[in-house]
Amino acid sequence: MTVLKIIKSAIKSAKKCILDNIDNATEYTGSLNPFGDRTLVLDMMAEGDIISVLQSSGLEFAILTEERGFLSSEKKPEYLAIVDPIDGSENLKRGISLVSTAISVVPFTDNMTSDDAEISVIESIFTDEQYIAIKEEGVTKNGKRVSPSNTVDIANAIVSYDTKRTWDSEFLESSLRTMSSVHDIRRTATNLLDLCWTASGYLDAMVDLRNMLPIIHVSGTHMVCEAGGFVLDQNGKRFCSSLEQDVMMSFVAASNEALARQILDAFIGPKQ
Repeated sequence: MTVLKIIKSAIKSAKKCILDNIDNATEYTGSLNPFGDRTLVLDMMAEGDIISVLQSSGLEFAILTEERGFLSSEKKPEYLAIVDPIDGSENLKRGISLVSTAISVVPFTDNMTSDDAEISVIESIFTDEQYIAIKEEGVTKNGKRVSPSNTVDIANAIVSYDTKRTWDSEFLESSLRTMSSVHDIRRTATNLLDLCWTASGYLDAMVDLRNMLPIIHVSGTHMVCEAGGFVLDQNGKRFCSSLEQDVMMSFVAASNEALARQILDAFIGPKQ
């Protein structure tokens, strides 16, 4: 079985688990995950199904998961699988049908980065959307090739913008500058789906400059890059992150570099 088939099988198993146990969507385990968030029972169940498929695939996977952290393999790993079983947990709890599941696979080395992502699959659980990014082969939605929008001027851009639960004055001012500079805002509350929509041209950009997003969301930035978009980090450099468990992501993912830089410039504001 190819790596892609294994990932798709794992995603399928997680999706079935979520749909079959949707009545448990509001139940918590009573513990926190390695990123400090409360863990849903359904998160643990879906993640467990993904791990089971990966570990029984015949390939050696080290696994970085949202709920269990880093899981080593019995033998020398061939790949690192980065797993987010449910992105959009609050949506799931409230019955909002915007929830996704994602896996990225990276050939295992001592110094892996987001640039090394080989395959990413993100599936929207309740809508007919499966996105697949393959390194140097682009991105498909349900088997058809997709690409970002042509928007270059920030004033015409429709973007997803993620916010902090608490608004400190600096972040508030940066957010006001950014949101007032674009044409309009959309947000699904599943960042992975927003990144897929950026890769596909439905959105012009996805902005998350909170430094609060765990590295398990790297499948989304991979999606944008492989589709032909551009991702900047908070320092204005092309996004490239190590894949360690404690790394948090901050980025502007846009249809092109010019738009990404306009958005980041708006967020940073005038130089003193």
